[in-house]
Amino acid sequence: MRLLAAELKKLFSREIFVLIIAAVFILNAYLMFRTANSGDVTAADHRKVYDVLEDMSDEEKYDWLDEQLSDFSHAPLYKWEVMHELRDECNTVLTYNEYLESIKAQAKSMTAVSIFAKPDSFNYRSILKTPPAYEKMQDVRPVFGRSKGITLATDNSFTDILCGFILLFAVLSIMLYDREQGMSGLLFSMRRGRSYLIMTKLAALAITLFGAVVLLYAENLILGACLYGLGDLSRPIQSLSGFIACNLKINVWQYLILYVLFKFIAVFCIGAVLSLIAVNTKNTVSFYGISAAVLIVEGVLYVLIHPLSIYSIFRYINLVAFTKVNEIFCNYKNINFFEYPVPLIPTSSAALFIITAVCGFLSAYLYARKRNLEFKRIGLKLSFGKGGKVHSQMWYTFYKSLILQKGALVIAVFFAVSGFMSQSFIKQYDQQDVYYEYYTDKAEGAVTADTLAFFEEEKARFADLQAQLDELSEKEPQNYTAQNELSKQLAPQMGFEPAYERLQQISNVKGAYMFYDTGYKRALGVNSYDDDMKYALAAVFLLIFLVSPLIANDNKYRMSFIVSSTTSGRRSYIRRNILTAVVYGLLAALLWIVPYSVTISQYYGHDGLSGSLRSITDFISFPVNMKLWQYLLLVATLRTLFVILSALIILWVSSRCRNTTSAVLINFAVFALPIIIYLLGAKVMIGVGFCPFLSVNALLNRFFL
Repeated sequence: MRLLAAELKKLFSREIFVLIIAAVFILNAYLMFRTANSGDVTAADHRKVYDVLEDMSDEEKYDWLDEQLSDFSHAPLYKWEVMHELRDECNTVLTYNEYLESIKAQAKSMTAVSIFAKPDSFNYRSILKTPPAYEKMQDVRPVFGRSKGITLATDNSFTDILCGFILLFAVLSIMLYDREQGMSGLLFSMRRGRSYLIMTKLAALAITLFGAVVLLYAENLILGACLYGLGDLSRPIQSLSGFIACNLKINVWQYLILYVLFKFIAVFCIGAVLSLIAVNTKNTVSFYGISAAVLIVEGVLYVLIHPLSIYSIFRYINLVAFTKVNEIFCNYKNINFFEYPVPLIPTSSAALFIITAVCGFLSAYLYARKRNLEFKRIGLKLSFGKGGKVHSQMWYTFYKSLILQKGALVIAVFFAVSGFMSQSFIKQYDQQDVYYEYYTDKAEGAVTADTLAFFEEEKARFADLQAQLDELSEKEPQNYTAQNELSKQLAPQMGFEPAYERLQQISNVKGAYMFYDTGYKRALGVNSYDDDMKYALAAVFLLIFLVSPLIANDNKYRMSFIVSSTTSGRRSYIRRNILTAVVYGLLAALLWIVPYSVTISQYYGHDGLSGSLRSITDFISFPVNMKLWQYLLLVATLRTLFVILSALIILWVSSRCRNTTSAVLINFAVFALPIIIYLLGAKVMIGVGFCPFLSVNALLNRFFL
């Protein structure tokens, strides 16, 4: 117990870890409020309807909601979307018995159809297993009530992501901190420095994660109760929206306990996997690289494998899927285990316990049997370092970073991430933008009299078509065929109007061009596009993992004393690391700017580069009338300089830390965390810290637009 208390004390005595926990809870509360009130329908709109329905029976609730939706005689007192949603939920609860009967009828009819009636197929076997799973539910009587508060508390991805931050930092601090401090050799020689120590570390990790999960979801439930209310917690779980198909005979409060326990085990399972990786990696960068690879592969399998695929076992028995607790329990599902159906809930539960136990056991076993990595590494250097070719000091600096500190692995992962981001780039279909592109392409080039004449002709044509449609609607209201034909001819007007308005605004601008500018608006952060911050996050991660170990890893082994005593001295050592950081900053900027520019060009084109920047109406008030290509070059140059500056600041943090883990944690909190918070929905973060400088768009748009 004393050793366990010492591990927990060591973890929570680190100011950065406590700061991250506080930030996670504050951000989680903010995102809860934002999610509940960000759309046209707010939490207050739901609560207003819930309050009216409070003392009614389920049948009376349905009748009242149906009457409100059917009454068009006066303006509704309540939001139509809320009443429609709640009426559907109430109807689902009232028809629960019919739903159970439909499961039996559907199974009977599907087994009679030839396409499903193959006894050796997964579909046939799954259909036969489904009705018996609901036999025990015949006496369940769901009750319609407040569901929104509980579903908001238990079904949001940002809480899982924030909990993942705590998990990552806990693993780093508990599993890697001793090695980063150079304590491994001393601990291995102690009586309890092997199996007992690693089991204690796993126990400390479990306690930390359990506390984090309980407190985070307790916060969610409290906020859910304040925003929507939780309703009667003793009602069956089938009463909740989305859980009508659940085949567990439990109440809401019992499900909440089950939810927290399952969520904790799922998070601890990921922690056990990361702990196994930490035990078997020689440095922090390798740990990050392998951990990222494992989690990315799991995420890709979860997203790409179809639920009914023969390989669906890899979708559901998956580290990412384990965290989706509501998806596991809200419905009875059978997994296609090579044409044999196995129920999801017991299979996931068993797999979760097995993976956690195996990873925990392997971590303890391998940790107990491993040799002292510091002495092993020195031995390798002595064996292979003799007789080698003497290279320049810069060569050894890059060799240390790329090979010894596994920087090459980080760059390889970043190349893969950059390629994935380019492949997953989406140009959302917008009919208005399609017509807008047509008209801007038709008028492409300098604004001339012919351009203005063409648009005036189109404007007159659309006005004539609109007059014909109005006249036809008045004289022949039943002639839908003719009306539809005229409406089709009027459809391009939705793209013509913004193009015409733009032409009127820029017609007097010197050097103005008409061209398709949607891609430029996206690249320059106009109209709420945030591509810049997504790519900035990837670049920042590259710098954090490449630059943070440069000096911090040397500080870990007290190399500063040796460096200071050499002929070249400390100044040369600092200059080499500064140059290395600058090279990495330039690399990160190029791997951000070049692929993104190519992708934007492929999807949107690159016409109008020689035109005035003020040809884009959002920049019509820009103080300098420069060409578009000059402004894009300015943005790219500033972005490159700020990325290099960030690399130098990350290097400075590295020089002030005594190990790589501390440097990574601090740099993550300073550079990456604000961007992640922004991408999660807190748009106010665009003006915090280094975000506006890394974006550049936010900086320039704020001052000049």
